Amino acid sequence: MNPRHRLKTPAAARGFSLIVSLILLLLVTLVALASMRGVALQSRMSATTHDRNLAFQSAETALRDAEAQTAALTPADFPANGCAAGLCAQPAAASITRWSDAAFGGWQDTGTAVSDNAVAPQAIVENMGTGANWFGCMQQIPREPNCVTPRYRVTARSQAADRAAVIVQTDQASQ
Repeated sequence: MNPRHRLKTPAAARGFSLIVSLILLLLVTLVALASMRGVALQSRMSATTHDRNLAFQSAETALRDAEAQTAALTPADFPANGCAAGLCAQPAAASITRWSDAAFGGWQDTGTAVSDNAVAPQAIVENMGTGANWFGCMQQIPREPNCVTPRYRVTARSQAADRAAVIVQTDQASQ
């Protein structure tokens, strides 16, 4: 072979490496964009989960505070109808539940937000009438034949505009 004699490439093949390079660059760009979109979505999901956890902790704190207050309550502390200062009268059987009614305005602010980012939770205590408290009856010595105690439904919520909303609820029996 003569070193002076080189193979000549056809004119159509001269721009082929440029086209292949541009296609590979386009593919790498698409993969990078898809990866960035996935990271942004995961970041939003993580922020939502964190926000919901804060709201849940805040609502549970309000629930525990309201439960502690029910120990000193008697049916006479509740209004005859409606709600006052977070205490609500016994609901009618056919009425809509207060805690699920968006127009209900009887919530009492508790002021116990668990973080600067969380909203101050609210709570209500509803008089549910009297009912059997079998656990409380079993602890009594001597046992009473008619062990009926006042019952309360405690509901707490943590809700802010465009944020996670959490409602937690328990039933309490007066001891």
